[in-house]
Amino acid sequence: MLKHVKALHLLGAILFFGSILGHVTVGFIPGVTEDPQTALFARLAIDTATDILTLPGLLLLLATGAFMILWGQSHLFKRRWLTLHAALGLVIALNAFLVLMPTGAELLAAATQAAAGLVPVETLAPLKGREAAFGAVNVLLCLLLLFLAVLKPRLGQKQQS
Repeated sequence: MLKHVKALHLLGAILFFGSILGHVTVGFIPGVTEDPQTALFARLAIDTATDILTLPGLLLLLATGAFMILWGQSHLFKRRWLTLHAALGLVIALNAFLVLMPTGAELLAAATQAAAGLVPVETLAPLKGREAAFGAVNVLLCLLLLFLAVLKPRLGQKQQS
């Protein structure tokens, strides 16, 4: 059973982190910062990927991670790397739910208004800056979590025999 949960945890990581890299890639579409229609297309693509991949991946990560800690043999507070892994996972989730999702919704609304000619496309710049900064934090934390999970460093603990 635990092997299946670990496989689902890995699937969640692939969905979540892979879709984030897709979001970054959409930002490189030519005209995305100058053309309101392109900006709207990009926001719609990111919003769709968020609903179909990013959020389900994050929820799968949280559910399977909690399962492994609560019902597995993980011993959360006995392994410092795992404690750090879980804490940083919660930081990623909080960043996603409290900052990135609301910012994404604001960006979609602003891009819709820009495409309709109601506001200039430059209105999106501060929101994109916030999304880029907090998104970069999540990317870096995802990479750190990946390395923690693979390397399982002792972090100052004596090796158990």
